[in-house]
Amino acid sequence: MPELRRELGLLEAVVYGVGLILGAGIYAILGEATGVTGGSIVISFLLAALIASLTGLSYAELASLFPKAEGDYIYVREAFDREIISDVTALGRLFMGVISSAAVALAFSGYLSAFVDVPPIPIAVLLVVVMTGVNYWGIELSTKINILFTGIEVAGLLIIIWIASGSWGNAEVLHAPNGAFGVIQAGFLIFFAYLGFGSIVNLSEETEDATVTIPRAILLSIGITTLLYVLVGLSAVALVDWRVLGRSASPLAAVARVGWGPLGSTVLGAIALFSTTNTVLILQISTSRLFYGVSKSEYHVFPEVFSRVHSTRQTPHYAVVVVGLLTVPSFSSATSESWPDWPTSCCWSSSYW
Repeated sequence: MPELRRELGLLEAVVYGVGLILGAGIYAILGEATGVTGGSIVISFLLAALIASLTGLSYAELASLFPKAEGDYIYVREAFDREIISDVTALGRLFMGVISSAAVALAFSGYLSAFVDVPPIPIAVLLVVVMTGVNYWGIELSTKINILFTGIEVAGLLIIIWIASGSWGNAEVLHAPNGAFGVIQAGFLIFFAYLGFGSIVNLSEETEDATVTIPRAILLSIGITTLLYVLVGLSAVALVDWRVLGRSASPLAAVARVGWGPLGSTVLGAIALFSTTNTVLILQISTSRLFYGVSKSEYHVFPEVFSRVHSTRQTPHYAVVVVGLLTVPSFSSATSESWPDWPTSCCWSSSYW
């Protein structure tokens, strides 16, 4: 019987993790968190990184013990030995995965409309269909696209860091208008910008030496994004008043406008198209792998047919198609009006878990 192709090494797994985390809300949460804690947002980032690292260590340990595509399902099943709890976990992850994909696809169409006049829902459906096709075609193609688009996402943050680097001395990193409580509150807000790394475990059966590679990828992706996040936070408060950032729905766009003029906002808007496309692809991949894993004969959660692997593509083709089909009716649960700004969409999309 065909099996999933073990195509991913450490680099590819790390890039998946970085892509998931960067799609998790730094663009929007930065503004809200800065409004709470001012210049000490840098300290809040470090606090959030500490919390994320502890969660990441737990995932890393579980992934080394149970290197399976079903991920959270088997962790809960082994921990509680109660099928009802693990079944509910699987259903929750499945439905939130497809709803998140729909929401981000609608966001993509909204951002595209800033450049050309397009109908939102047909464009969103088209994006899901194309990403489902990429997912079906194979993990090799999906990985190449993910590496390219994650690189573009990282470039967006590096632009912010670059245009503000000469002003870092202006940042008052010890300024905390709401004291320690504000620093802690902002830290918990920022924590949600890290949660995408949990879905790396769904790629375990397509990763070489998964018991070692997946735990390392989780921790490295947290470390890389922490460095980016701290420098972005420092750059933001160095260029723009923290009160202005706190009121902005697109704080990094505001930073780009101050440091680079209107061109900066335009560039970030273009990056939004790559960011949302990448997030839809990763959500389709991780959700279909979860669906595939939970459909295995030993669990009896879903029909076993969804755990079958295509003989040549070596992808869980039935699971891929079903997840794609389930995403389309989910557009009714994620209207485009809910996504006025690219940053906010990224926040919600990957923090579903």
